[in-house]
Amino acid sequence: MINIYFFNEITDIFSTVAIFLIGGFLIRLSVDFFKVTKARALGLYIWHSFFSFAYAINTLTNGSDAVFYYLNSLMVAREFELGTVAVVHFTAIFTNTLGLSYLGCFTVFNIIGSMGLIAVDASLRHVTENKTPFVKKLVLLTVLLPSMSFWTGAIGKDSIAYMSTGLLLWASIDLRRKNVLFLFGFACMFLVRPHIALIIIVAFVLSLLITNTLSPFKRIFFIGASLISMTLLIPFAIDYIGFKGDLSVEEAQDFISLRQGYNIEGYGGGINISSMPFILKIFTYIFRPLPYEAHSLLSFLSSIDNLILLMVFTLSLFSAAISKGKIFSLYDSKENRWFLLFFALGVMVITSMTTSNLGISVRQKWMFMPILLYFMFLFIKVKWTKRI
Repeated sequence: MINIYFFNEITDIFSTVAIFLIGGFLIRLSVDFFKVTKARALGLYIWHSFFSFAYAINTLTNGSDAVFYYLNSLMVAREFELGTVAVVHFTAIFTNTLGLSYLGCFTVFNIIGSMGLIAVDASLRHVTENKTPFVKKLVLLTVLLPSMSFWTGAIGKDSIAYMSTGLLLWASIDLRRKNVLFLFGFACMFLVRPHIALIIIVAFVLSLLITNTLSPFKRIFFIGASLISMTLLIPFAIDYIGFKGDLSVEEAQDFISLRQGYNIEGYGGGINISSMPFILKIFTYIFRPLPYEAHSLLSFLSSIDNLILLMVFTLSLFSAAISKGKIFSLYDSKENRWFLLFFALGVMVITSMTTSNLGISVRQKWMFMPILLYFMFLFIKVKWTKRI
């Protein structure tokens, strides 16, 4: 077994501290873009960094994919490919080229995840701008969920995918002015999870057919570019997920059944979802484990976060039930809400149908959960008072 150490030389300490300070400087530069105060942005960066560091400590004793990425980046032998190999090559920039230590590489990915967290925070603050102080405090509580920072601060795909989702969400709030950011967010997802990037393209094309958030010329251009990209991306996505056989309904069902058996005995709590109703599969993916299902300290902490997410979801349903008028419209002059809805639902359905391990679901659900939270807070209309 190869031992992993945070630092091998005294220079590793200084380089890690330097990367952390550079991250703080980049966060400071982003405050105007994300319309956030310096104190809040740096506070979120420090908060995210704490959980990234905790994750790094955890990997030294319990192992993790982060160890795999780090060790393989030290001796890159395979040609560039999307997905896992792409992350290995990206990590190699910091290990082989810059000579960063294990914790130094964690610090780099922590910056990436922190940018995603600040983008999510900016989006949820935007959607609750005219809501009550109670709802705004609920947003802060949600943003500070440990799961949102713990799983997105490690060497690997999750931090990049989470940042991608955060940037796509923030860009979709004003797509006319942030279409370049949207493309960057898409590129990040394409790099690590091309099958999810395909869902982005499909959702984007469908949204452009419905909305007019872009000018006619840009709509035609983006629809054409998206259709071409979709044609080129489909083979990559099919190969990436390991789909074998003809693209038929029967073959797809067989593939889903096969995927439902993966990792059922793996770490983090395997669970048989093959016989579950569709709604229960989605509930399991988003809100489980619950406290009574926790089998470890990490699982218990995740279950507390899930309880808070379930509370937010319940409040949104309650608001919808008591509302006498239209709660919100999917049509907006600036926001591309249709894209967000199609993207989140698409990823949620596919991942919940093919993931049978709660340890994996608590990590990967953050590819779409920020967008679902965006819609939940659109629904919520709660005024907390002392009056009974």
